[in-house]
Amino acid sequence: MKNGALKWTASYAVVQFFFWFAYGTALSYASPYLLACGLSNTAIGLINAAACTLSVLIQPALAAFADREKSPSLKVILTVLLGIMLLFSILLAVSTGKSGTVSGALLGVVILALQLSLPLVNALATESMNAGMPLNFGIARGFGSIGYAVMSFSMGQLIARKGPELQPPALVFFCVCLLLAILCFPFRKRRRELRGGGRDQGSISAFIRHYPVFCVTLIGCVLIYVSHVLINNYVYQIVVAKGGGSEHMGIAMALAGLLEVIPMFIFPWMLQKKNSGFWFRLSGIFFTLKVLGTQLASTMGALYLVQLFQPMGWGLLTVASVYYVNEIMREQDRIKGQAYMTMSLTVATILGSLCGGWLIDTLGIDGMLLVALACGALGTGIVWFGKRDG
Repeated sequence: MKNGALKWTASYAVVQFFFWFAYGTALSYASPYLLACGLSNTAIGLINAAACTLSVLIQPALAAFADREKSPSLKVILTVLLGIMLLFSILLAVSTGKSGTVSGALLGVVILALQLSLPLVNALATESMNAGMPLNFGIARGFGSIGYAVMSFSMGQLIARKGPELQPPALVFFCVCLLLAILCFPFRKRRRELRGGGRDQGSISAFIRHYPVFCVTLIGCVLIYVSHVLINNYVYQIVVAKGGGSEHMGIAMALAGLLEVIPMFIFPWMLQKKNSGFWFRLSGIFFTLKVLGTQLASTMGALYLVQLFQPMGWGLLTVASVYYVNEIMREQDRIKGQAYMTMSLTVATILGSLCGGWLIDTLGIDGMLLVALACGALGTGIVWFGKRDG
């Protein structure tokens, strides 16, 4: 890798590293923290669903705003969002132990800020690449997964020894690191030549008319992501059902995080074999296989082995979807495209959060996993029948 590529990729890799550190700390360790605060699985699901519902309502307008020629740069918008996240993380740390409801509400705002930031963090890379910067998104995103793996293992070990109340101060620290990483990233908004009529049409209806097949594909993505959310957001409850605890949860998540790096690091080579749309669709099969393996696993050892499906599932989709959207969208729609792809995950998080806690409380872990399996299989079928749009 040449010096210019190394500089840009390394700088963006730091952003990804700390983003997924913060993301995992806020979402994956929300359950043990809020359960310790006295909230039920159903209440935790409602908090996640409320945060994600607000995100779905805000993201289209925020993406259309960011796509405008005269809007502030992505870096400025992200700095504002992360400042809000840091403020509410500090309030969460201060309020720990006082009220489960207050803690849940504060953590909900942090989750909202993270959900809004995710497509903008991805767009930060694609906009840089579109401007001619020699940035390797796959490698940089791989460091995000490494960060998630390190977070998973270290937080699992620390919480097992110190207790769930460690989550809020850890979240404050990671938010500070992420904010500094964004501020140091050398991004400048560029002037663009708009094609496709020369007008920046930001409405949802205009987007649907121009990308009808892509919008159907998003429905499949929602279903695939629901299967992912039901496992990922309730991994603590799944691990307990298999006979483990927070320490084992951290190991399982760390394994998944490390393994998913593989396709990210070699994705440029994979693109030489098949286009991004093929890899994007293929990932759905491995999402479904992971759910099936999770359901069949009867011990923690077996659950660790199930993480072998992670690279070609979440790991592949994470990088393939970003390239796929960037390829099929007009220049003036690319940030919106990344936002709508992320919104499919957000909508899935709403559905998974609303249903997951209730399914666990009423049908148990096996019932919840059966629903996840059905969603993954149906979503994969829809995505495979989709064709290239744009």
